[in-house]
Amino acid sequence: MGDTASIDEAVDNLMAAPRALMRLELENVNFHPSHRSWARNLVDGDREARVQVAAALRACHRVTVAPYWSRVRSHLSEVRAAYVGTMADGGVDQLLTTLCGPLARWRPPVLEVVHPHDADIHLNGRGLVIAPTVFSTQQVELLYPAMDPVQAPILAVPTLDGTSLDTALWEGAGKSTAPSLDDLLGRTRAAVLRATVDGCGTTELARRLNISPATASHHATVLRNARLVTTRHEGKTVLHTVTSLGLALLGQSPLA
Repeated sequence: MGDTASIDEAVDNLMAAPRALMRLELENVNFHPSHRSWARNLVDGDREARVQVAAALRACHRVTVAPYWSRVRSHLSEVRAAYVGTMADGGVDQLLTTLCGPLARWRPPVLEVVHPHDADIHLNGRGLVIAPTVFSTQQVELLYPAMDPVQAPILAVPTLDGTSLDTALWEGAGKSTAPSLDDLLGRTRAAVLRATVDGCGTTELARRLNISPATASHHATVLRNARLVTTRHEGKTVLHTVTSLGLALLGQSPLA
């Protein structure tokens, strides 16, 4: 379904996907014998089969992604910021060496990745997209679009290893932390931290909380120095996003 911004866009891409692409995506799936007839219909472009998959995708997203998405997005923003810092300090070589781990090896100019299928992927100027992931196997994976030789391959890098901070992504979604967190940080600063769960610029923080931009910037700076938020520039906009530590503070039971 490609690089999509929402479940609706993902479903639209599924419904519009060429039959050849569906065949490539599904040819190595080992369907249960009782499902193979339905799978053939799906590959052959049967609309009803695609509608059934779309409904299943929406149901899965509603249970496994939507309740946690703001936390997951904040976590991935923090990881991307760390990638940028590593590359700024040591260049592309240092970034790849840091990310690859035991299942991949960087031998300039070749990146070797343990993969079930042998293939040589030549970038030919396309570049390489490095994508931190939370819903993937616990190993680096190289994904490349078989039907689009112009599109850059993707190096999918898992970012969760079962630590307590990782667990905070999934626990306590929707719980209120208002009273104790306000006492700990102060009401305005706690409100700033909560607002950054979805990512928020300084001007938007000021508007939401009815404070001046200078005050919003000050509180964001204090939270950033405490490693509770990260700040990055997107064009002319400064975007503040809660860190894993900030999520843990928002989600741990003593504050609930």
